[in-house]
Amino acid sequence: MATSLAPKGYISCQHTHGEFMSWEGAAGHIAPILEKTTLYDWAKSQEDRVVLSGRGLVHSIPAPLPGPEARSRWAVRHYLRGGRVTTHLGDLYLGIGKPRPFWEIKAIETARARGIRTPAAVCGATYSFGAAYRCDLVTEAIPDVRTLTDLLLEQNDLIQSLNSLARAGDLIRSLDDAGVYHVDLNANNILLPQKLDGPAWVVDFDRARVTAPGSISFAGRMKCRLVRSILKIRAPIGRECGKSELLNALSATNGHQ
Repeated sequence: MATSLAPKGYISCQHTHGEFMSWEGAAGHIAPILEKTTLYDWAKSQEDRVVLSGRGLVHSIPAPLPGPEARSRWAVRHYLRGGRVTTHLGDLYLGIGKPRPFWEIKAIETARARGIRTPAAVCGATYSFGAAYRCDLVTEAIPDVRTLTDLLLEQNDLIQSLNSLARAGDLIRSLDDAGVYHVDLNANNILLPQKLDGPAWVVDFDRARVTAPGSISFAGRMKCRLVRSILKIRAPIGRECGKSELLNALSATNGHQ
């Protein structure tokens, strides 16, 4: 049954081991899976699965049915904690507030409604573990894209790398204009087509903050977070350019907003 937690077109339901929120068109397919296993373990069992580079535990599988945008593959991600708390909790989240995958689905659909290029959400599920839970998320997968990390590591041509950063900068401006603050905007969750004129996509909204468009700017914070990740991966452009030069490259416009 639909609840106030679910964005338009999605429903929230219980399953034997927890809860799930699903795009309405996929709920009938998802429910029987969750009675037997987790979404991530189900994805691991698919013969044609592909591990997506740079995005943690994410598997791309053939879509078993049309999703919100009828893309041919789904990306299935298991949530992992970051930072020092990982030592104590691993992949467990405390059962306080709105579950992480449900929060992310809401953020994804709000961002999409405001014109942000991010894959449509299919389903999120939690699995109870005492007072805590583990969780998975399914989104549609965007074809023919690479992470910004992969591209920058391969690009020894400064002009190509600057072009990639300009497209990432266009994405940041779009996020900021839409009132979407992507707290963990790093080089692994920006996806770029191989074509030098293709606009960027963004993924992993579980820590995103959504505000009224134009109310406050977080562009500077997103740029600084992205630059730190670029310097950390030690891509050729990161060895040639310092922080200020990378920030300037993100501020250059590529015409894709």
